[in-house]
Amino acid sequence: MLQILSILVSAFVLSACATMPSSPSILVLPGTGQSYDQFHNDDLMCRRLAYEQIANSPEEPDSKEEGQQDYDIGYIQCMYSKKHRVPVPGGLTYGSQQEWHAPPPPNLPAPPQTTRPPEPSRSD
Repeated sequence: MLQILSILVSAFVLSACATMPSSPSILVLPGTGQSYDQFHNDDLMCRRLAYEQIANSPEEPDSKEEGQQDYDIGYIQCMYSKKHRVPVPGGLTYGSQQEWHAPPPPNLPAPPQTTRPPEPSRSD
C-alpha cells in the first residue's frame, strides 16, 4: 500500500511540473538587417524572460496548454520589442486587394451639394 501511495505522489509531483514549458511553440524570424548572432542572443534572453514570468506568477497555469500559451505570449512580446518578425493573427494581415487612393491636392474646393439641406423647423 505504501509503495502505491509513493508512486501516486511521485506522479502527482511530476505532473505539476509538466505545466512549465521549455520552449516556444511558434516560429519567430530575425528582423530585417539583424544578424543571426543578435537573433540568437535575443532568443535566449526572451526564452528566459518568458519562463521567469510564468515561474514567478502568483497563479499557476491550469493546464499545460495554458502554460504554453502564457509562455508564447511573453516570448512573442519580448521578440517583437527586439524588432524580430513574430506571428500575427490572420485577421490583422492585409490582403493584396486593398486599393490605395492618393490624397486630394491641397486647396481643392468642396464638391457641390446634390441634395438640399433640410429647412429648420419653426416653432411659432
